Amino acid sequence: MQACVTHYSYYLLMPLPQEDSAFISTPVLAFLARFLPDKTTLSLEAWHVDDAAAEITLHVTAAQASVPCPLCHVQTARVHSRYARTLADLPWSTYAVRLQLRVRKFFCDHPTCPRQIFTERLPTVAAPWARRTLRLAQLLLAYGIALGGAAGARLVARLGRRSSPDTLVRLVRAAPAPDVPTLHIIGVDEWAWRRGHRYGTILVNLEDHQVLDLLPERSAESVAAWLAQHPTITVVCRDRSALYAEGIRRGAPQAVQVVDRFHLVKNLREAVEAFLHGQRPALQAAAAHTAQALTQMAGSGSVTSMYRGRRPCSHVAQQRLEVEQQQRHAAWVTTYEAIHTLYAEGTPVTTIAQQLGLSRPTVYAYLRRATPPSPRSPQRSGQVLRPFMPYLMQRWREGATDSMQLWREIRARGYAHSARTVSRFLTRLRRASEAGWAPETQTSPYTRPQGPSARAVSFTWVCPEAKRAQDAQLYMDQLTHADPTLAQAYTLSQAFLALVRERRGAALVAWMTEASASGIEALARFAQGLQEDLTAITAGLTLPWSNGPVEGHITRLKLLKRQGYGRAGVGLLRQRLIQAV
Repeated sequence: MQACVTHYSYYLLMPLPQEDSAFISTPVLAFLARFLPDKTTLSLEAWHVDDAAAEITLHVTAAQASVPCPLCHVQTARVHSRYARTLADLPWSTYAVRLQLRVRKFFCDHPTCPRQIFTERLPTVAAPWARRTLRLAQLLLAYGIALGGAAGARLVARLGRRSSPDTLVRLVRAAPAPDVPTLHIIGVDEWAWRRGHRYGTILVNLEDHQVLDLLPERSAESVAAWLAQHPTITVVCRDRSALYAEGIRRGAPQAVQVVDRFHLVKNLREAVEAFLHGQRPALQAAAAHTAQALTQMAGSGSVTSMYRGRRPCSHVAQQRLEVEQQQRHAAWVTTYEAIHTLYAEGTPVTTIAQQLGLSRPTVYAYLRRATPPSPRSPQRSGQVLRPFMPYLMQRWREGATDSMQLWREIRARGYAHSARTVSRFLTRLRRASEAGWAPETQTSPYTRPQGPSARAVSFTWVCPEAKRAQDAQLYMDQLTHADPTLAQAYTLSQAFLALVRERRGAALVAWMTEASASGIEALARFAQGLQEDLTAITAGLTLPWSNGPVEGHITRLKLLKRQGYGRAGVGLLRQRLIQAV
């Protein structure tokens, strides 16, 4: 140990290398001058540290012998007077930094210049009349763009510099917009100020995925006016909106319109959902067949007598529940009939929604249905229990049927919800055992006695087979093998999805002819809708462009809008999107 200490002391007593000695012997003023905003323009004269206020003050003068006039740009060296200017600069660790800048005023000796006296400009240090340096302003601007006013001000305070939320917002609003490049391929879509009530328009350059502009309204006129300012645009991606189609035709008649493929799949799913609404018996039968197939694959569980409770539900209470369900169903049927009656009279969808107190998507969903909605029973999803279902089924097969005991066991494994949810799940397992089904059938929404909803089946319908779960694929096999009409609809749907994924736009007309002649009303109506926008849809199934980047920016726009707590206007949102760091 003593030898180690002696060896270390030897190195401490050794003379430092030449460059280290020069660094240590550098004067303090010369060393601090390296941290000035522009050491070629400024000269550090003195410095002072206030430990109580945690502030460093640097006394600085301009080092230029002559300066140009800001109007005529003629160099002059004749000084009129001097005055002090205080600038805030970037903090040094926990110390705030102030620049006490000694600024000169000059005479302009050019005879024709209207400005006889001017103050020297420091374009690399600070803007005229600014109270902070350019680099500090740029840093605050970056915080304001990334986080907004309040959150940005809190982070700035953490970093040793105080700034109000209003200051950050003001910097963001005043930031100059970047130059718009020559545009060729863009995407346009809507975004919601308030969903179902007020919408705006977002435009994105699909070549570099940068936001171009944010319009405060959704109208053909505003889109046409914006496109007319950029005559070099050759391709515009959009959704199925007729409003944007009209705006593109007016503002950029030379551009090729491309319908986004995601919206085509979405429209197909909606058509499939409308078709499945009239296939409720087939959906329920497929659920029963799926439960039987899963039971054969997994083996039935032990039958345990079901505990009915100390107070079973009385016959009167059961009748009351059935009456309430019938009343709810009657209200749905009345709404369905009212929507179709008003639409047949020529009432616009927006007016129907306002009169009946519904949203436009709900009105469109009812219009796509050929029959009134069928009675529905509540379906509990059990999402909070899903991660623990394999363990509960394992314990069930081992003979554990006490819901409280199982609740305590899974609570030790991280379950943080009520024991009632566990009890309901065990009740389903008991009923499945009494029916001779395997416990695994109760973890799937495709095996419930009432069957999955038409909406849930429609999502599985358009999902690629490689991404489906085992129970979902088994259910689709049972569903399509039971009815020739369902099998035909499924085959047509998969053929259209293949066109979309492989971008075979040339085969679209043949598919539309087959769908129209299939006798399936929902798919025939879907094919008729494709015919109305055939050119743009064919381009969407041929060209590689899509509105995916636009949808991503809309998701970011939603986040920025909610960060503003409803107080962010379109100008601030536009700046935070376009100036993103």
